[in-house]
Amino acid sequence: MTQPRQTLITLCGFTFLTSATYSVARALGVSLFIARMGSEALPVALVASAVTVIAVSAVTHLINQRFPARFSVIGSWIGLASVTAWLTAMISVEHHSLVLLGVLYVIAEVRGCVNTIYATTLVNNAFASSTSKRPFVLVAAGAPIAGIAMGAAMGFGASVLEDTTWLKIIIGLDAATIVLLRWIPNVPAMSERPTPVPNSGIEPSQRRISKNTGSMKRPPASQTIYRYRYGLISLIAFNVFAVTMVDYQWKVIAGEHLLVEHKLLTYFAGFYAINDILIVLVQFTVATKVLDRYGIGMPLGAYPLLLSILGLIALINQSPAVLILLFTLGQGLTVLKRSLYEPSMTSAYAILPPNVRNETILLIKGVVKPLIEAVVAVGLLFLASRMNPNQITSTWLAALIPWFLLSSWVASTYEKWMPSPPDNDTSGELKLSER
Repeated sequence: MTQPRQTLITLCGFTFLTSATYSVARALGVSLFIARMGSEALPVALVASAVTVIAVSAVTHLINQRFPARFSVIGSWIGLASVTAWLTAMISVEHHSLVLLGVLYVIAEVRGCVNTIYATTLVNNAFASSTSKRPFVLVAAGAPIAGIAMGAAMGFGASVLEDTTWLKIIIGLDAATIVLLRWIPNVPAMSERPTPVPNSGIEPSQRRISKNTGSMKRPPASQTIYRYRYGLISLIAFNVFAVTMVDYQWKVIAGEHLLVEHKLLTYFAGFYAINDILIVLVQFTVATKVLDRYGIGMPLGAYPLLLSILGLIALINQSPAVLILLFTLGQGLTVLKRSLYEPSMTSAYAILPPNVRNETILLIKGVVKPLIEAVVAVGLLFLASRMNPNQITSTWLAALIPWFLLSSWVASTYEKWMPSPPDNDTSGELKLSER
């Protein structure tokens, strides 16, 4: 088996296992917290999870500076498995402890954060020079496949298995992840990586000479690189602001309609499973073709545009039945997000130099995202009780405007500087022979 293919399979397995643990932890954490503590306590959980994620990301950054990625990711999953084992022992005794249920909610968000940090970093380190988006799509596909499997299992077993049983399943998946990590590509620590040539926007392997023209794209200057970097950061900031508020409204509305614990667990698990089925169908049918043919601009702009349509309808019609439908559809846009938007955002980092790229990924995934979530959570904590649904909806609708504009700018800048494949390169195969 060739090294690129082995790396691709390993990373797909990594995203599958880590996403499986996240799927179970997320559905379990949200449903138990809302059912036992009430949706009015959600802002407190959001603040706690955001602060914890920022702290974990800072520690992750320090570790990545000193140790190869393989060692830091193994340490992360040993830590996650240990905390989950502690929760399994404690929550079986104190079923309605705010602290324990809060930790369960927070650890799910921490899992989501470290999953995206390491998956995005590892796939970029391995496939930044690929002329096709196929590896990004295939690695991303591990997450929805895991969601389908675990969502189906939780949907059938929600009323049968105890909460501690699901936690034990998470620990088992963590153990499998740790075993798989021995095949993860061994990328050196950041402090050990060679310093890139000044004013270089792409790696030497990315400066590809066209078979037809014999010309090579000129890399972007340092000023362009850092302007692009801050454009990515701003784009994610507005994205997270809007999506966090939509997610909050969705959970509140679901909690008001489904008060019974096992019904909430079945709803959330079933919702995520159906979404993941649709995500897989899109990823394995049209995602690669769409991204390779039309670039990253279409999915980056379509997501906020479709969300704005649902938001405007929600402003007009306040019927409870309509709201639950609209916000379920709004969350259902994660089909677009996970199958096209996230692979586009992942590949958008590729034109950055390796050291800038890895630090930008960590900054966005580990600091900017949880920081914005914390700001939103604090605002909701103090203002949610004073705001009606229309005011909350109007707030996140306003954030969609800069989100859409920044998406267009990032896409155009990326397409300008990313090396294009030769005209006769239509196979979609990985061009990694030089690696």
